[in-house]
Amino acid sequence: MKKIWDTILFFFYLIGASLLFMLAAFKNKGRATHKYGVGGAGTLKVVDYPEFPEHEFWQAGKVFPLQIRHGAVTFEDDAAMDLRSASLKLSDQPEKSPLDIIMNTGPRTFRDIIEFWNFTLASISDRGEDEPVSSKGLEAYCQKEPIFKEIFAETLRRAPDSFSQMYYYSKLVNYFKAKDGKLRYVKYRLIPEDRGLDSGVIQGSDLEKPWLQKRLPEETKPIDYLRKEYIERLSTQPVIFHLQLRLHEDIQGDKTEIFTQERDWSEETSPWLDLATVRIERSLSFKETEKLSFNIGRQPDSLGAVEGFSAKDPNSVNAARVRIYGLSLAVRSFLYNKSE
Repeated sequence: MKKIWDTILFFFYLIGASLLFMLAAFKNKGRATHKYGVGGAGTLKVVDYPEFPEHEFWQAGKVFPLQIRHGAVTFEDDAAMDLRSASLKLSDQPEKSPLDIIMNTGPRTFRDIIEFWNFTLASISDRGEDEPVSSKGLEAYCQKEPIFKEIFAETLRRAPDSFSQMYYYSKLVNYFKAKDGKLRYVKYRLIPEDRGLDSGVIQGSDLEKPWLQKRLPEETKPIDYLRKEYIERLSTQPVIFHLQLRLHEDIQGDKTEIFTQERDWSEETSPWLDLATVRIERSLSFKETEKLSFNIGRQPDSLGAVEGFSAKDPNSVNAARVRIYGLSLAVRSFLYNKSE
């Protein structure tokens, strides 16, 4: 009976979250989140001598066409304290692709779909016309959930130097079905070419009050400086990243240590390994960037998202995102066709 009730709760939260995202997509006349972004195109080349098990999709030396979109989850102002994203599409098409990888700053994320729902409500509970995020709602939720406050703060970047100088993480768990027949799980991250410091990581009072996200009073950078810098950089040189993966072998029984999003995997048992070089050669036009759509459900059979259909299952966020992205794309397609 408890399992049935958990499943009912999952679909309740899924429907609620889907409606909120659809309303946001209509309000924003496009994307529900990450509205302001910049795109690029180039290639992804798998390393020649992989340190990970032989895999059908990630074949040594294989080259894929690639498109990338960077954005901020909430604010138009690039100098605000916000979560930043890097979404990869292994295709030169706006929608169809063999694999999409969606990554954000910070290695951890929502505990389950319940927390995803509660955070969304807290973010919009008393939103005003000129207040993209409710600091009062977020403050109350962070004070109530100190672990979430810690995880939320580590995702935020204040006035970073460049989209090309941040670390991006896929966070949620996916399958990795290698040719040796062993079941493993995988996470990805995208890091700068120089493997240097993660730009914009917050500290001090920002860590204590992550709900105060607006630009600092003394900040002078233009509102769109990150997007302009990315386009200007690509006009003179390529932007290069390293795509990495980390693996966790399947275990019998309780898989909490694998699937929980409140703790990251151990570097000792799941070290980061180079997977591919991402080389961005040119910027995309505004129209090309806006046409791009991403969905973690776009994966080959040898990979694939781990889904959970209990409200308290960490993988319920995976299941929700697969479906919500599909609905958001339907709204965006409707709005785009309507404007033609």
